[in-house]
Amino acid sequence: MKEYKNEDIIVYWYPEQCAHPGTCLRLLPEVFCATRRPWVDVNAAAPEEIIRCIDQCPSGALRYSLPEGSSVNPEMAAGVGSIDNINNVSSAVKVKVIKNGPYLVEGATLLVCSDGTPIYEGSRIALCSCGCTQNPPFCDGSHRAKR
Repeated sequence: MKEYKNEDIIVYWYPEQCAHPGTCLRLLPEVFCATRRPWVDVNAAAPEEIIRCIDQCPSGALRYSLPEGSSVNPEMAAGVGSIDNINNVSSAVKVKVIKNGPYLVEGATLLVCSDGTPIYEGSRIALCSCGCTQNPPFCDGSHRAKR
């Protein structure tokens, strides 16, 4: 984990979790620049803008917190990218990765299409991890034929 901070915000980056879709680079290029070192400049935009950007990180590799004395409203910093949100696992969904099999998801789940349309709501689901399913994103057992 790498940490970038100023008096109003701390940005955490977990490189091993990053799926590299470039969301942060597109939304806030003045803060997130892959060709610059350090690649995160927390002084290049308002902390509220950084928070809104990090809340859209699809992999959760970017997170944030507020240091003591921050001028940012704590309610504004309570989104999905908040380190406090990530650490609150009491209601976390459990995802079990099965070798040569599906991802088994347990817990209150709402699965949506890229346009936001709900396609599944429930507490147990098996998602395809191999790409062979004829019923994406659900596992249909096609991985067995792949072996």
